[in-house]
Amino acid sequence: MAGVPGQFPYDAGIHPTGYTSRLWTMRQLAGLQSATSTNERFKYLLDMGETGLSLAFDLPTQLGLDPDAPLADGEVGGTGVSIADVDDLGAVFAGIPLDQVSVSFTINATAPMLLAMWIVVAEEQGVDPAELRGTLQNEMLKEFLARKAFIYDLPTSVRYALDVIEYCVRELPRVNPVSVSGGHAREAGADAALEVACALGSVDEYLRGMTERGYSAQEVAARFSFIFGTDMELLKEAAKLRVARRRYAERMRDRWGATDPRAMKLRTQVNTFGSALAYQEPLNNIVRATVQAIAAVLGGTQSLHVCSFDEAVQTPGPLGARIALRTQQIIAEETDLARYVDPLGGSLVIEQLVEELGAEVDEWLRRIDDRGGMAECIRTGWLEGEIDELAYQDPGPTVGVRHTAPSDSERRLLLAERHTALGSRRDVKRLPWGPELDRLRADAAAGRNVMPALIEAVRARATIGQLCEAMRPSAGQGTENPRTAE
Repeated sequence: MAGVPGQFPYDAGIHPTGYTSRLWTMRQLAGLQSATSTNERFKYLLDMGETGLSLAFDLPTQLGLDPDAPLADGEVGGTGVSIADVDDLGAVFAGIPLDQVSVSFTINATAPMLLAMWIVVAEEQGVDPAELRGTLQNEMLKEFLARKAFIYDLPTSVRYALDVIEYCVRELPRVNPVSVSGGHAREAGADAALEVACALGSVDEYLRGMTERGYSAQEVAARFSFIFGTDMELLKEAAKLRVARRRYAERMRDRWGATDPRAMKLRTQVNTFGSALAYQEPLNNIVRATVQAIAAVLGGTQSLHVCSFDEAVQTPGPLGARIALRTQQIIAEETDLARYVDPLGGSLVIEQLVEELGAEVDEWLRRIDDRGGMAECIRTGWLEGEIDELAYQDPGPTVGVRHTAPSDSERRLLLAERHTALGSRRDVKRLPWGPELDRLRADAAAGRNVMPALIEAVRARATIGQLCEAMRPSAGQGTENPRTAE
């Protein structure tokens, strides 16, 4: 039976008034090669009515490589903004008061470094870091499971993710320090039930780590956010979010002893699925993204990113980004979806889907628990194998899709607004290795929380490559500094 909005187990929504009093946050992902072009895109989207910023980074930044590192060649600015040091991030937010806008950072392996830079940029804007609002993805379990953009081994990577969570719980009351993801496993091939199970299983790993540090599960979980996606089965995807909320609330109460509603309410960002897009007949992607966006709204998301029609081949151009944002605004303002607190409540179809999906989620969670939890399932490769098997069962987009190269007209449409990526390496001015990096290296080697030392090194203008090198598990061994040993 459907629940009541705002009441445990929150399957009908975490707020009693739904969208009737407050819409979801419209947060379009952006990150364009250079800091200057990204700043321009952010201001463009804000002028168009976006209500939250979401920042994407290029692969070198995600992997802790300075843009002049040999391994960065050809990738600088290719999938998002290139950030070498705090001045680059400062340029991204030039003229954008950080105490007045919520920012989501799509960053994982280098989340500690980017958090330190965000804090220093705020300080240099005259903003108290405690006033920062937003979310760090900081989700290393799904990186090892699905995306593979990691720098260190799994235990070290999770340890640094926990450092970020701990620092935010202590110092940054308005920042969500982790966005627990099921959506990335889904993009890799998982089905809807396994998508939910991956997220809930990961919650247990992060909470175990934080309770071992002396924090209560309730205190930490109140700061969690989530990432799910929506695909083309509109009603099933809406039902999936109801299942996720119900199972999370029940597990927080029954497994972790939570009594605070904030620790039992699953707050989620939904991204429409890029894997559902096709480069052939690209304007069809507008329809696909709209269907997925409606599923997210019917499912009760708190924040939404809608894929651009050109996203199958490139970082969204201005036209694609505007249409994606306008899609959200049309749903919010020109339809009646936001006029009802729980428009799907009482639907027999939805209740049937919730029951079926819930049983599948429970079975996946049982199998994960039986194998020692998410980290162990990732370490052994079992879960990745299950996802690979499921991936072969998904046909992907079918309408208008041909097994041929795009036509000249399709290429022109897709590439009409494409910016030229920086691509090649750009020179970086490095901080001479000194006490700030020595302290960071010592704290990393000793197992202390690295965030205070990171912030100190970022203030001194250490580059992301230097920061990552100082934090390597082997960096504290021997007598030579990594930089002077070159």
